[in-house]
Amino acid sequence: MSFKKKLRHTFLFLALLFVTGKYSVFAQLSAIHDFERVDSVILTNETNDTLQFPFAGGLNSCQFMNLDINLDGNEDLLVFDRHGYRILPFLISVLPPFHYKFAPEFVRHFPAIEQWMQAIDYNNDGKKDIFTYTTGGIKVYRNDSDAELKFTKVTQPFLLSQQGSTLTNILVTYADYPAIVDIDADGDYDIITFWGLGSFLELHRNTSVEQFGNTDSLTFEKISSCWGHFAEGNEDNTIILDTCPVRGNEFNSDVFSDDPKHTGSTLLVQDLNNDGLPDITIGDVDFSTLIHLTNGGIPGEAKMISQTNNFPNSSEPVTMNSFPAAMLADVNCDGKDDLLVSPFDPSLVKSENQQSVSLYVNNGTNSQPDYSLASESFIQDQMLDLGSGAYPVFFDFNNDGLLDILAGNYGYSDTCIFTPVTGLQCTFTAQLALLLNIGTAGKPAFKLVDRNIAQLDALQMQSLIPALADMDGDGDADLICGNSKGKLVYCENMALSGQDADFKLVDPAWHGIDVGDFSAPQLIDIDKDGLTDLVSGKRNGTLSYYKNTGTINESQFVLESELLGGVDITNTQLSNYGFSVPCFYQDKNGETILFAASEFGEIFVYDQIDNNLGGNFRLLGTIPGISEGWRAGVAIGNLNNDSLTDMLVGNYSGGMGLFFGKPDKIFGINNTIGESNILLAIVPNPAGSTVSVSAGIPGGIGEYLSVYSVDGRFIRNYINPRFPLRMDVSDLQNGVYLINVSVSNRRLTGKLVVCR
Repeated sequence: MSFKKKLRHTFLFLALLFVTGKYSVFAQLSAIHDFERVDSVILTNETNDTLQFPFAGGLNSCQFMNLDINLDGNEDLLVFDRHGYRILPFLISVLPPFHYKFAPEFVRHFPAIEQWMQAIDYNNDGKKDIFTYTTGGIKVYRNDSDAELKFTKVTQPFLLSQQGSTLTNILVTYADYPAIVDIDADGDYDIITFWGLGSFLELHRNTSVEQFGNTDSLTFEKISSCWGHFAEGNEDNTIILDTCPVRGNEFNSDVFSDDPKHTGSTLLVQDLNNDGLPDITIGDVDFSTLIHLTNGGIPGEAKMISQTNNFPNSSEPVTMNSFPAAMLADVNCDGKDDLLVSPFDPSLVKSENQQSVSLYVNNGTNSQPDYSLASESFIQDQMLDLGSGAYPVFFDFNNDGLLDILAGNYGYSDTCIFTPVTGLQCTFTAQLALLLNIGTAGKPAFKLVDRNIAQLDALQMQSLIPALADMDGDGDADLICGNSKGKLVYCENMALSGQDADFKLVDPAWHGIDVGDFSAPQLIDIDKDGLTDLVSGKRNGTLSYYKNTGTINESQFVLESELLGGVDITNTQLSNYGFSVPCFYQDKNGETILFAASEFGEIFVYDQIDNNLGGNFRLLGTIPGISEGWRAGVAIGNLNNDSLTDMLVGNYSGGMGLFFGKPDKIFGINNTIGESNILLAIVPNPAGSTVSVSAGIPGGIGEYLSVYSVDGRFIRNYINPRFPLRMDVSDLQNGVYLINVSVSNRRLTGKLVVCR
């Protein structure tokens, strides 16, 4: 059954439940149409090259692996971007001409991934499984694909290892990228990772073959606390050879000058010189190079005897802002593993930006590779990538009747300075990019013509978020921009009538307004009095409303509310911030609708705005199936001259996703119980991997939350949940589930549809 048919059957089933009154639930179905991703719109860059994947969303901090995504028997390329936990599938055509095809339709088949992932066929069934981070260690999803791609979680909750007399978790922190490799060549995969306090590597041997005679199991024992007989310095990336944590019964003072520390490392194990011994390559947080260690030990007893920081070769060594991670994948289907390197730093302010993926093609063999640098922006150079962050707005820049795109960003990587006291500190400079629409009214096409409109890089700001409206009454749109400091930059449009817009900086702190960190403005006549007002998102996830009390020719603003509409999109289960970016628009009936982009990429939708500026807007939910990445921005317009609105969604990796309006599909479901006046919101709904449940006041604590199958089978329970509650539902089968909540001594019941 197709995904669309599954949805229809699910909603018919729900409708039957509501009509029969079997459950005390009221369903509020929104009339807002759905959106579908569009990857066929042409975009050319500054050098007139047509980009292959223009709206794939950019890249920042990536891991690469081979996996058969479309189940055609050939391995494709899977990319995981740590900045936003984004999965990007690329199908590889092995038939001439060789090419990649971006295939986001397969994303829904993958489980929710955090921090890192590796594709490894641990049970040797010909289908690669997924190893990934979980709190406290590693979780594994077995590849159970048959007619379609399917993964089943097989760890509860993480991998265990016999460590002495204790069976406990294999600790891998969020800042570590372990080596999962068959180190003893017995057919099952072992794990090498730094121990919790750093400096030394642990080897956890997989005993599946020894115990059961096959590789189906994931049973481990720690057999070494000093694999390779070396140590990494506790203050930097210095490698100390021929050392281990103890000498006799004493700690090795050559390594431990004080308490050992560990901030994060990446590992790649491979036999680089074809001597039958596994060597290792290490990346370290805050450092720009990879250190390669050569194994001079014997089989079964690794001992590193030499090191170089010119990996993979002295003429083209890896150099990145911070924390490179090396991985192997065959990117050109020649049967040889190529070397890919990308930043692994969890920080959002140390990325390499537009050159985040170094590809070294293997000109040798797998047993004796010979790597040469082929690209410093592999795949990334075929996407629209504005560095870090992308905040679009639609605007007819050249008065040709077509909507162009003006987009700000958090910034492009500028300089990085390392000191022992502060660590690595990087600066970013924000700019505004212009994409002209060179298509037609019914078929848009874009060209990136300028990355630095109005030369606002001179302000050395971060997080420029644009908004446009005629603020001086001369008939053309002027420009304001929010920024990380919370003030507003004003640029007047100096163009004559009919000319292209010409923005000139007038005031970097317009009207003295300061909404708090990360202002995200929109200029809109929200009270419909004929004057353009100001609404601004901000880091805390709420909206500030400034009423224009001036005139058409000269604006004056008065703060009316710092919590407009009661909007607060902060997910308190994951963050103290919301990074709200508003986009108000009027639907075809003239009703004002709010799309609010959020820190974790969800687009929240509100109505009941008109004549209700002093009350609470109604949350309809989030747009299902759209989560483009962290710190999202959103723009609404009509690009293809139909009756539906279209949407651009930017993300922190510097790219955007393009979506056209799609009719005849239900937008979402809200849940409430008649007399309580407390809204139980379950979003997104239908859900694929995660869902947020809100009840009562944000940040409030309930008595319990229980999940049941529709036939009454108990699934799970949360005691004293804090709302909104973020739930992982990736382990639930497709179907309908009942959510029972007790909050403020009131019982609420809602339904959750899981559909992938």
